[in-house]
Amino acid sequence: MLVDYADILTRLEQALGRAYAETPSILNVPGASAALKLDPFYYLALRPLFHELLGKWAAVPPGRVEETLARTGNLVLGPGKARFTRPLSVFEEATGTRLQLTADFVPASCIDRAVTLYGGSPGPLPVSGLRLAADQRPELDAFFAETTPLAALCFGKAPRA
Repeated sequence: MLVDYADILTRLEQALGRAYAETPSILNVPGASAALKLDPFYYLALRPLFHELLGKWAAVPPGRVEETLARTGNLVLGPGKARFTRPLSVFEEATGTRLQLTADFVPASCIDRAVTLYGGSPGPLPVSGLRLAADQRPELDAFFAETTPLAALCFGKAPRA
């Protein structure tokens, strides 16, 4: 049986847009959201929360959500087609609160398309106040070696834990 990933992706985007229209805090609110925009090109999607919620909203198993995003180019995979496996050190710019998160990178075009087409947003969401600790940049640059790198604005000097 062939899997129609384009159809599943459309269902995922529609479900994400509807969920965003109902509860905008699911995106881009540090400490409360399943995905946060890091720079104009990427969102940081908490793993497994983002995939589980998206699956629930679209009635698609979380494993199929991940497979669909990966196969359609809407989940960033590094060299060897692997996910970034190490926890990321992040902090909220406004409060300095530092956390270690396991997350995936999702191209902004996917989430922004969902919120504008199906979520009632007048345009793409702005960059959030979440920043990646700058000491991870070499490792992340290596991960993004085969695609558009993360913008400098998503990195910052994290406060001491």
